[in-house]
Amino acid sequence: MKTNWKVHPNNLGHKYWLGCFRCHDGEHKTADGKQGIKANDCTACHVILAQGRGEQLQKLTPQGQAFDHPGGDLGEMKCSECHTGGAD
Repeated sequence: MKTNWKVHPNNLGHKYWLGCFRCHDGEHKTADGKQGIKANDCTACHVILAQGRGEQLQKLTPQGQAFDHPGGDLGEMKCSECHTGGAD
């Protein structure tokens, strides 16, 4: 994609700003249309070693874990449907 964080310095992160979700939105595809960028696959960019609260954070998983959204399973909902890039 020939981009990096220096190209879009005002879009770092993705909780309060669209950041990566500008392209990782489930709508972008390769030129031949065969591959897309999933919009809700946190492990495409992150290795989640631990998550949760209290004792849960003591259970490290070096190979990584599936993301467990604090609001419950959102199915196929895009992250950017809630994390819109605007201040709450």
